[in-house]
Amino acid sequence: MRRTGRLFIATTMVVAMLAAGASSALAAKPLTEHSGRYTDTFFDDFIFELCGIETMTTITEVWTLTTYADGSQRFHTSRTFISEDPRLPIERGAGMSTWDAAGVQTIHGSPVRLQRPGGGVYLLDAGRIVLSDPPVISGPHPFLDADLVEAYCP
Repeated sequence: MRRTGRLFIATTMVVAMLAAGASSALAAKPLTEHSGRYTDTFFDDFIFELCGIETMTTITEVWTLTTYADGSQRFHTSRTFISEDPRLPIERGAGMSTWDAAGVQTIHGSPVRLQRPGGGVYLLDAGRIVLSDPPVISGPHPFLDADLVEAYCP
């Protein structure tokens, strides 16, 4: 699983939900949907492909999606990835993505924080990114230039 795919796992879920309920976006009042807290454990293809380590990873996530009449959206999420392998970092992310009526996405917050189990944060990606052409990036985003093997693999 590519890293960008893992970072936007929640976004993929949102798109699927929107396809199922697109007509609700036309209402005058915003439509707000909540996930509640959920947890899932899966074989971590990302870690296997990157580090060659077979492990199960547990994701815990809570999200809220608000869709407005003009088609714009706001998506808040907080998630944690914890591997069964104690050598691997704990990944946390929290923030908000917004999409304007034209579909341009802006990411706010701290999408990636890596910490060693029992240790402090050693990679903090935070700030704002506008996924326009060209992208607009503000804040420290070391993850964009990070060597993922060095960041994740023991």
